Amino acid sequence: MCFAINELLKLVELRVALWLKSSMSRRMRINLCIVLTFCSVLLWTACGSSSNLIYFVSDRDGQLDIYSIDPESGDEVNITGTAEDEYDIVLSPDRNSMAFSVGSKESSSVDVLKVKEMERFTITKGTGRFTTPRWSPSGNQIALMGDIKSKGAKVYISDIEESSLARLSDVDAIGVGDWSKSGDSVLFSSSNRKKLGIHDRNPDGVNQRQVTCGEDYGAIWSPDSSQIAFISERDGNPEIYVMDKKASDDMCDGEKGSRLEIYRLTESDEPEYDLSWSPDGKKLLFVTERDGNAEIYVMEASGNKQTRLTYNDVKDHQPVWSPDGKTIAFVSELDGDSDIFIMNDKGEKQTRLTNNESEDFGPSW
Repeated sequence: MCFAINELLKLVELRVALWLKSSMSRRMRINLCIVLTFCSVLLWTACGSSSNLIYFVSDRDGQLDIYSIDPESGDEVNITGTAEDEYDIVLSPDRNSMAFSVGSKESSSVDVLKVKEMERFTITKGTGRFTTPRWSPSGNQIALMGDIKSKGAKVYISDIEESSLARLSDVDAIGVGDWSKSGDSVLFSSSNRKKLGIHDRNPDGVNQRQVTCGEDYGAIWSPDSSQIAFISERDGNPEIYVMDKKASDDMCDGEKGSRLEIYRLTESDEPEYDLSWSPDGKKLLFVTERDGNAEIYVMEASGNKQTRLTYNDVKDHQPVWSPDGKTIAFVSELDGDSDIFIMNDKGEKQTRLTNNESEDFGPSW
């Protein structure tokens, strides 16, 4: 049944793609997108729970669209299917909604799609470039990057129900990390030379704290919010560090804390990146180029037992844990283009999920 519905959906997508390229009104384009979303929901309902699906971005239809795939059946669905690029997908905590970026490198917005209600709306207003959405634990707010009128990217908080947008950071930002478990902290990295490093701020805009003072970025809370893992170039090469929640960085002026509170987990002459905590907080996935090309490793949160999971002569990257921590989705360029793969937490049973000449990337559970 899933196969038949999926084939029917492909025909609908093809027809809609042709219509979108024709000269038609904006209202008709929106209506067509609603039809396609409705067909996608039918497939989800018929083919299993959304908790089993992996979401990813693909350019197979000429622009970046968001797709879902069932790892067991292999059924794929184009979730968005509009004429604009859609990327940076992040699922809400209850997995009933998704936030993503829409547009080009010069101008983009952040949209939310409520799957069950088939409701899609934009949470950013005005012109600018809005990217990198991050859901709050409650699912009521989203932190994101916004560059309005090319005045420098700042961190903003959007209230989903009120569609309001409030600026959170007063310094230029280069990335939004994520929210603490309690929702009382948002991590972000600054590119301001005077305030370079990782910052922590309450979503209400108070109690901003500069956590680190080096070339640090990619900060993510551990699942219990007791530690922060991040990438740092403070020693000349992108390496992985971890620090306790209330640790101080002696690279910050006026700080008297010991650097023993900030632990370096990796030491190599090549870059390391793409951090991902395991759901239980005991392990970290990461990508390293220490073997001559990008490969996926896993290690204990202490930095011990660094174990290589992929063995290919091509780039393997963007690893993410499944919600139960038993499976890892990742991207491999095995055939010269990017495809989605999965493997177990030991690197075994590697299985290709997508296989085409397009670029499939950005997996999310």
